[in-house]
Amino acid sequence: MRYATWYVIVAGVAWIRRAWVETAEGRFEDRTWAVTFGDGSPVVRRGPGMSVREGRIDDLAWSLDWIELTPPFVTPHRALRRLAPTTMTTSPAIAVSGRIGEVTLDGAPGHTAQLAGKRHAQTWGWAHASAADGRWLHLLTATSPRRPRVSQHATELGGPGLPFASGSVHESDVRVGPYVASAPPESFIGLRYLDTDSSTIWCYHSEAATVGDFTGAAMEIAVREPIGGWAVEP
Repeated sequence: MRYATWYVIVAGVAWIRRAWVETAEGRFEDRTWAVTFGDGSPVVRRGPGMSVREGRIDDLAWSLDWIELTPPFVTPHRALRRLAPTTMTTSPAIAVSGRIGEVTLDGAPGHTAQLAGKRHAQTWGWAHASAADGRWLHLLTATSPRRPRVSQHATELGGPGLPFASGSVHESDVRVGPYVASAPPESFIGLRYLDTDSSTIWCYHSEAATVGDFTGAAMEIAVREPIGGWAVEP
C-alpha cells in the first residue's frame, strides 16, 4: 500500500493537486483536484489523474511552467526518514507563468511539492507563504499513530531542522514555534482524501491565512472527522 501526491499552488489563485493511492484492500484511486480562489467561494473541480502542469477538468484548463527561486528541501530531516510514513520534497518559492482558466500568469508567486509514502499523517496543521522576491515561510505540525507530535518551521534564512519545535492546532490557528498561522473559518474548503488503510482524511485548505508578515498564505488543517460548519466539496 502506497500513495503519492504532487501539487502546485499559485498563491491566492489556484491549488492543483494530483494524488494516487493504493490500499491494502486492493482499492486504487488516481485523481486530480483543481481548486480556484477568487472574490467568491473556492471552486472545486475533480477529474482523473493528470499533470499539475497541464490539464483540463470540465470548463477549467491550465498550462503552467515555473522556475525555482530557491533550492528545495526535504521533510522530515534525514535522521528520521526511515521512521516516517511520508517524505515530502518542497520547492518553497517558485515563479509561475502560463494560464489557469481566464487568468494569465507572469512570474506569479507560488510553491510546489511532491509527497510519497506508506500512509498520510494521522492529522496535520500546515501553512506556507511565498513572495515574488523569493522569501518564504513554512510551518508543519503533524501526528502519526503511536508516535509523538512532530513540528517544524523554516524560512529562506534556514531550516527546517529536526522537527522538535512546539506545535499545535486550535480551531483555525496553526502554531509552530514562534509563529501563528490563522485564517477565517469561512475561507477553508474541505476535500476528502483516501488513505492507504481505506480511511478518510478531511483536509481543509485556505488561501487567506496570515502568518508572520505574510498575508494570503496557504494553510491546511487535516483531521479524521469532519469539522462541523466548515465547507466540504460536494
